Amino acid sequence: MSEKRSIGEEIFQWWRNYIAPRVQGQSEDEAEGKAQKAGSRDARQSAARALSARLRRSTYPDILFEPTVSRLVVTLGLGEHQLKPFAQTLHVISFVRHNVPDSLAKRLKGADETPVMSHMRFKQLITAERDEVASLLRRAVTSADEKCNVARLAGDMMFWGDQTRTRWCLDYFGVPFGSEKKAEPSQA
Repeated sequence: MSEKRSIGEEIFQWWRNYIAPRVQGQSEDEAEGKAQKAGSRDARQSAARALSARLRRSTYPDILFEPTVSRLVVTLGLGEHQLKPFAQTLHVISFVRHNVPDSLAKRLKGADETPVMSHMRFKQLITAERDEVASLLRRAVTSADEKCNVARLAGDMMFWGDQTRTRWCLDYFGVPFGSEKKAEPSQA
């Protein structure tokens, strides 16, 4: 689980540096007070927009030809079997415009009684085959106003399996993960 978390965090840092500036115009570090020239900020925003657009239009293996992506592959030390899920992950997170604390599953449930994604569509996502998941998650990100927790989404996509699916179901239905309700003995 720590490997999942560290890969998710590394991918989030990459997203924050290379994709997020397309919307904000600057990274969170710069927003916290680091001064930067307007010209270089505009160039960084343009580069982020261009990279984001290429990632949104690309699929595996084309995504791996991006220089910043190739450097991230080396940094993460990914094996050959991890490259396709990694490319799918970058494709999906290129649609995220704002990082927020809530997981994508929680955002799909929505705050009111009407979910952003219907129970039936959510079930389709959870029961989908590995190759279909990226396409369904891309649509889910769009449905959630292009906002979610990028690190968690990245980690979940890299290690999509039964445990991740279970946690997504619990998040979607608002059940805290890992909380075991102990059955109280009934009194007759």
